Amino acid sequence: MKRIAAIALFTLLPAALVLSAVEGCAPPASAPLATYTPLPTYTPYPTYTPLPTYTPPPTSAPASAAKGPLPAPTAPAARCIAWTDAAAHMGETTCVRGTVYSTNKSGSTFFIDFDNTRTSFYGVSFRQTWDNLRGKCVEISGKISPYNGRPQIIIDSQEQVSECE
Repeated sequence: MKRIAAIALFTLLPAALVLSAVEGCAPPASAPLATYTPLPTYTPYPTYTPLPTYTPPPTSAPASAAKGPLPAPTAPAARCIAWTDAAAHMGETTCVRGTVYSTNKSGSTFFIDFDNTRTSFYGVSFRQTWDNLRGKCVEISGKISPYNGRPQIIIDSQEQVSECE
């Protein structure tokens, strides 16, 4: 009889309960639940961050309104700004006036400099050159744009450069 009871016990009960009853051990603990660990948020290699571009400050009123009425449009010097003020007019299409400090040609590029610092306004042409501009007052017309933080006008045609009147 003991044998039948033992066989029934082994066949009816799950194996874990039988072993725990026979050996005096506790039932096995349930396995812990899996947890999620996010990947690190760092970048293991350097990334490119573009340099900020120059954006002129917003103005509430046009510059001409703040300075009063403009002189008569027949005066040629009235439409030009001084080369020292060119950085304040980035993005504007205007005329810049000044005395040429030097000119130089580097490859197919011709530069018109107004001082020797290499940080101020200059004119640049990829098509034309001019002789004997050093020491002369010239006016360069066009859009003032930054190049490496330095204001410039790109000269596309000879009509953009003229001697002061």
